[in-house]
Amino acid sequence: MEIEHLKESTVIPDKTFPINVFFVQDIYLHWHDHMEWIIVKEGRACIQIDDSFVELQRGEIAFVNSKQLHAARIIDSDTELIAIVFNGAIVKNNGLDNTGNLYFSPYLFRQLKLPNFLKKEDDHTNKIRAAILRLINEFEGKEKGFELLIKAELFKIFGLILRNYCQIEQLSVTRIQKNYHLTELLDYLRENYNKSITVQQAASMVNLSPNHFCKIFKKVTSKTLIEYLNILRVNEAERILMETDLPITEVAEKVGYGSITYFGRVFKKIKNISPSAIRNIQEK
Repeated sequence: MEIEHLKESTVIPDKTFPINVFFVQDIYLHWHDHMEWIIVKEGRACIQIDDSFVELQRGEIAFVNSKQLHAARIIDSDTELIAIVFNGAIVKNNGLDNTGNLYFSPYLFRQLKLPNFLKKEDDHTNKIRAAILRLINEFEGKEKGFELLIKAELFKIFGLILRNYCQIEQLSVTRIQKNYHLTELLDYLRENYNKSITVQQAASMVNLSPNHFCKIFKKVTSKTLIEYLNILRVNEAERILMETDLPITEVAEKVGYGSITYFGRVFKKIKNISPSAIRNIQEK
């Protein structure tokens, strides 16, 4: 996936058990519909989640919710990162008990704010880190019943986070490099990509001047406001084109474009293929 598109189609081979583990170093700036946990196995790394840039060291953890921008840049040459990517479906229940509505839904739908970063000095973090490492070992070993043990560790980790940190929006991490206070705006854009918004309106939402806002937004997202909105809109348009038979003009309107010509031009620039060609591929 090209960095230009920001949204990544993360590989999860088994759709019936949607989780994967990656051993990586640098992670380019992107977002996806899955959740991701990043643990620093060795060394140090600067982790970006939306507008926060935090230096983490061995044993510390970053939690990324679905659709959050995130990236990682190693600081030491021997740095090793482990990324666990999973879909919320793996922790949802069948509706016969209330744990989904009580605990997971508020987090998955971004109604509950949990910390993005946990430091190793915290005693609770030691228990969470141990559970994450057991999860990784089960995933790698794939012995009989590993799926059950992975789900057990996922539930334990969520339980520990909710018990100890659900009242804390952001842990105090002394190694924060920058926090531009754009998180609420990014959340708004992800949920309201089909609505018009000017630079002036966006800047006022974060109490910045338009010029300062443009510089900071580009720093955080690597895109201008209109480029970022176009990416969100085109990704949603692609999904609709692939999953429905709605007319292209209706799809364009649905994602926020009043001009079908402009929609087609933007779509092709980002996807390197026209909306009609996407629809033709789907119909074959």
